[in-house]
Amino acid sequence: MDVRNIAELNSFLVLDAIRSRGQVTRRQLAVELGLSDASVSRIVQRLLLASLIAEEPGDKSARGRTPTVLRFVGAAGGVIAVDLGGTRCHGALADLSGTPVAEDFRPTGEGRRAASALLDCMTALRASPQAQALTVRAVVVGIPALIDARTGLATAGPNVHWQDFDLMGILADNLAEPFEVDNDTNLSALGQAWRGAGRGAHSFVTMSLGTGIGGGIVIDGHLISGRHNAAGEIAFLPVGSAPGTPRETRGFEEVASGPALRRQAAALIARGGSSSLRDGFSVSDIFAAAIDGDEVGEHVVGDLIAHVAAAIVGTTALVDPERVILDGSIGRALQPWLPRLRAAVEAGVFQAPEIVVSQLGPNAAVIGAIARALAMVSEQDAPIHLARRSLG
Repeated sequence: MDVRNIAELNSFLVLDAIRSRGQVTRRQLAVELGLSDASVSRIVQRLLLASLIAEEPGDKSARGRTPTVLRFVGAAGGVIAVDLGGTRCHGALADLSGTPVAEDFRPTGEGRRAASALLDCMTALRASPQAQALTVRAVVVGIPALIDARTGLATAGPNVHWQDFDLMGILADNLAEPFEVDNDTNLSALGQAWRGAGRGAHSFVTMSLGTGIGGGIVIDGHLISGRHNAAGEIAFLPVGSAPGTPRETRGFEEVASGPALRRQAAALIARGGSSSLRDGFSVSDIFAAAIDGDEVGEHVVGDLIAHVAAAIVGTTALVDPERVILDGSIGRALQPWLPRLRAAVEAGVFQAPEIVVSQLGPNAAVIGAIARALAMVSEQDAPIHLARRSLG
């Protein structure tokens, strides 16, 4: 079941709801998930054929027909999901209801150190007390890079210094379970569709702004990958020059990432800008200073809003999404400036998308990785001759 497709995601959401609720009626599923009764019935029939769920009589009502209840009957176990971010590696061991039962956090590092951090994270999750009762059925990893479809090598990962890096080979040598690796922002988009601001939207874009910049594009229910698995790489969008730079255009990441914001603030202070910011200031310090009316802080955030608006305008002109979801530490920090950002976007497009900030905190990629891993387990549990036809 490829949950890159919204129709397939609906099958997963129904299965996930049955698995997490213990038992549930068809009507309850339709109300909870916002699906039609007919859609729920079609999905339920496929899941029954795949022997993933069972249907049995419920409690007899005082009058009328006794509703049947659905319950999950797939094999027990758990999944491992890891978000290998630019600076932090966050792993989770989840049960088959999608509930994390153990987590691990550690610095990412670079190159082979990043790969070692990933392996150490999974080793720690397997060694946790909670893992003793769960057989790991699948592993999904999100990385701040791309997997080259032709070579299978990790590439375009500047924050972890991966260029033609054989991450897939390293994982194959160290994992016994089925595993998948995807770009972290693609998994974030899946997390948003499952349990975040993308739920119920057929077309949306996620923009993750932090140490690096990435994005995920969902159009008509499909996560767009592109020829080189690079669709949504908004870091390269030309959004204009930063103040005082000689070039006329610069890429989005060059002006809106964490390092770029710190460089701009430091340059403004060096030129005599009034600021309460001191040596060693962080990006969060810049936002806090802006809220307090700091001259440099306000300048940096003002430019950032202009750059983000330009990126949203360009994206909207191209794919016309229902919703744009801002994520990453910088994207989430823009919450107080959303009205200003929305006004800037509305002035530049035919029909502005809804612009929201992710409510999943820093966990969207891990949540998406859990969702994909659970789908992999569902594929394992379905009879081979029914899996594709029943869950597709």
